[in-house]
Formats: sequence, structure tokens, C-alpha cells
Amino acid sequence: MRMKKILIVGILFVAATIGVITYQFGKQKGISLNTNSKPIQQEEGVFNCPYSTKGGIYTEYATLANEVMVAGKPQLIENPEVVKMSEPFNLVEFEKDLYKLSTDKGWDERKFDVDDDGKEERIISANVAMNHTPHIALILKDNRVIFRAEGANIWIEDDYEGRGFTLHKTIDWNIGESETVRYIPKDGGFMPVWKQKACWVHFE
Repeated sequence: MRMKKILIVGILFVAATIGVITYQFGKQKGISLNTNSKPIQQEEGVFNCPYSTKGGIYTEYATLANEVMVAGKPQLIENPEVVKMSEPFNLVEFEKDLYKLSTDKGWDERKFDVDDDGKEERIISANVAMNHTPHIALILKDNRVIFRAEGANIWIEDDYEGRGFTLHKTIDWNIGESETVRYIPKDGGFMPVWKQKACWVHFE
């Protein structure tokens, strides 16, 4: 009986020793023996709108307001082309097709440097309809149009100390889908370098 106890103790000791050695070996090799560890997150795919997610108890409160936005990862633009133009600007002709109110001329103007020459360019925003304004975005230099874009809620934003700008526009106002494109001055024009999509969150 005594020999049987000694034999059992010996077996347990050997098993414990093997376990310690195995743990140390796994630790050195970077092998995790923890079965409760979280799996590595997979890389997210392409961001699409509309964007839906589970809202839990918040869902019943989120049906009337589009208050949360979500944005995808910025995507670099492959093989970008430089947008280069220089067209005369005629204010009288330009104003003919604008949507105007009695107290509104249908356009407004800001000034900031976008081509890194130390001089401010004229940034024109104009409306051609009542909703989802503005619809036209222009950059003027020496009274010539050097950049033009059209769309819903289109807006040129200055954030880069003269080294280009970002262009914002609405793609689908029903789901709050919008797109932002970053432009930099290049070879006398402007080159898009990245774009980013965003939209409202729909809680299910």
C-alpha cells in the first residue's frame, strides 16, 4: 500500500514537471495555452452605406433622428489624375441660372490659399435650387475658374495651410451618405489623393 502511494505521488510529480516545461516552452515560442483568449479581429471589408447595427435598448429612441454618423477608412486614390483648368469667369452669366431669393443673390464667397503660393483664392459656393445647398463650388484665381465641382451640399474646406483643400458632398441625402476627397496642388492643378465615405447609422 505504501509503495502504491509513493508510485502515485511520483506520477503526479512527473506530470506536473512536464506541464511546467510545456508551459515555459510555449511561452518562449509565443504559443498561448489560454483557451479563453479572444480571436484576432479580421480586417474590415469595404465600407458601404446604409450602415446598420444593433441598437439594443436605444433603438426605440433613435427612430426619429439621424444623430450618429459613421465613417469608413480613408482610401488612397489609385492612379489619380490632376484636375487642371483655367476658364474665364463671368459673374453676370454665372448668376443667370442660380436660385435666388429677394434678399439673397444665390452665392457667397470666402477667401483662402489653396495652391500654396501665399495668395488667397476666391472660393465661390452657389445654389441652383432650394434644397441641399450649395450645389456649385468654384475656385477662382485672377478671375479665372481653376477648379469646379457640382453636387448636393458641396463644400470646399480649408484645413491645410494653403496646401490644397477637402471637397465635401452628399451622395444620398436619404441615408446621409457623403464623401470627402482630399486635393493637393500639383503641376498647376489639383490632384485627389484620398477619399472617405460616411453615412448615418441605422439602429436595428
